[in-house]
Amino acid sequence: MNIKCLVRGKDLVGESPLWNPERGCLYWTDINGFKVNRYDGETGEVKSWRFDGPVSTLSLTTVGEWLLVAVGARLILWLPETDRRIPFSQPERDWPYHRLNDGATDPGGVFWVGSMRNNVGADGGDVKVEGFTGSLYRVTADGEVSVADSGFGITNTMVWSPDRTTFYCACSARNIIYAYDYDAGTASIRNRRLFVENGAAGVPDGSAMDEEGCLWNCRYSGGCIVRISPEGRIVEEIQMPASNITNCGFGGEDLRTLYVTSASLGVGAEEGLAGGLFVMCTDVRGAGPARFRLSAATVYLLARS
Repeated sequence: MNIKCLVRGKDLVGESPLWNPERGCLYWTDINGFKVNRYDGETGEVKSWRFDGPVSTLSLTTVGEWLLVAVGARLILWLPETDRRIPFSQPERDWPYHRLNDGATDPGGVFWVGSMRNNVGADGGDVKVEGFTGSLYRVTADGEVSVADSGFGITNTMVWSPDRTTFYCACSARNIIYAYDYDAGTASIRNRRLFVENGAAGVPDGSAMDEEGCLWNCRYSGGCIVRISPEGRIVEEIQMPASNITNCGFGGEDLRTLYVTSASLGVGAEEGLAGGLFVMCTDVRGAGPARFRLSAATVYLLARS
């Protein structure tokens, strides 16, 4: 598979590649760099915005160009063109000891986000943490938060099967990807079970879903992406030109372009592409990003802002 380094960005911990089909651009974050980046697919221009804490995940919303952004322990609504930022919700209350990590919007427009012990220092440096005190949160249109599951070390991977019956979520600290029964009508999960344990080199980080129901899982410190069948079998392993592969997402006009983020934190100078944004073409279409469904009251607020 032909893998290209699209942006040699040297992100400390790149994350959350998010395709915007209307703009033809890709957003992604640098958690420890406190940044959101944007790659313009037409011009190749890269633009970055600075935030006041670790930026871990992004989602499109149902209101124009507004994005939902996880910063530290809170969620904000952000309009890139004017850099307008509006507080929205705070799923994690134990800040600065815990922070938000990976997240995604489900097919019905509800946002899911995990938390973990905060391993990011005030200067963006790495802080050693332990314990399984992270949670999986569910955030509705009006910002109401509920705990869907708990006991995670590092909460990663949030994807749904194409038939909307299965939800996948990983605990990187345990080297496990779980599967749950997902009820699309109530946007709820139950019946957590082992999907993949110690599946490949490294540990599970972020993932994307394709139209055949296969999960593309990035392996942090493993230098690869594995494609996993609905039965939990690794059917393909893609070697990457960096050790710390963090997350991936499908984009492009036909959703056959896979964008991949990586981390440079803690790697040697010999890894010249670490922290870069990579891209590859795939034979299978991916699931496009869902939009977080905002409440009427929030829509009204944004219209007046």
